[in-house]
Amino acid sequence: MIRLGVLSLTFLALTACVSTPQPSPDLRVAGNRLFIAAEINGEPIEALLDSGAEMTLLDSAAAVRLGLMTGGTAEARGTGAASEEVTFAEGLHTRAGGVELENQTAAVLDLSELSSRLIGKPVSAVLGREIFDAARFYLDIDAAVFRITDKTSLVRAVRVPLSDANGIKQVPVRIEGQAGILADFDIGNGNRVLISEAFARRAGLLDPARITGTESGGGIGGPVTRQLVILETLEIAGVTLQNIEAAIDPSPNATDANTGVSVLRKFEMLIDFPGGTVWLRPRRS
Repeated sequence: MIRLGVLSLTFLALTACVSTPQPSPDLRVAGNRLFIAAEINGEPIEALLDSGAEMTLLDSAAAVRLGLMTGGTAEARGTGAASEEVTFAEGLHTRAGGVELENQTAAVLDLSELSSRLIGKPVSAVLGREIFDAARFYLDIDAAVFRITDKTSLVRAVRVPLSDANGIKQVPVRIEGQAGILADFDIGNGNRVLISEAFARRAGLLDPARITGTESGGGIGGPVTRQLVILETLEIAGVTLQNIEAAIDPSPNATDANTGVSVLRKFEMLIDFPGGTVWLRPRRS
């Protein structure tokens, strides 16, 4: 089964950098979605950037347009109601974000329904965690900056350890004072914070008095109805966010929590997947 995304803290203080990063020309931020200009086998393509996707996805029509041969099948599961069958394109040369990736494999499936329902426009590709595994990146979503960096830390930032669960990187968070919760570090989640139904039950969040409504959500695997709750507090990297509206993910493979862009855009980030660390610094705004 392939896991796909949605379509103990230490402080360090060093000398402050006075320069202001300029927006990256190859990054486009649309709401809570990040799109990056990429090339696959030399052909330009715009991809949704998704650190919560275990591997890169290609729309089947885009794969035909690029002249890719596909083969093999597997079941892929995202945050939708069911799994979907995918096939694979192998031996790809991918360029994006200053990184070149040789001999890559992408999962190929029809992304048209997902694109229409969640994005509102066609999406040809979803660039998964391979790019983050290849280099260390600085990301400031609100400033639209995404670039490779040789720095090993951010000034006045909090070092947050990354752990792995089913091919996805996770960070520790506290929800309403409860510690020991691991949340998917998911730049592809452009919706609300997600919490699993199992965690919601343990935390008493399924009490009818806590439910504020429902909404349709879900990524790969189709739409799903989710209940909404207000989290009194969500703490990440020493920063406490209050009154966060979250959606309860009923899928059986859901992790305890998924931060998503609505939370992560509040920080400047140094993302170091190879080093098992992300540095988070609250944005001044």
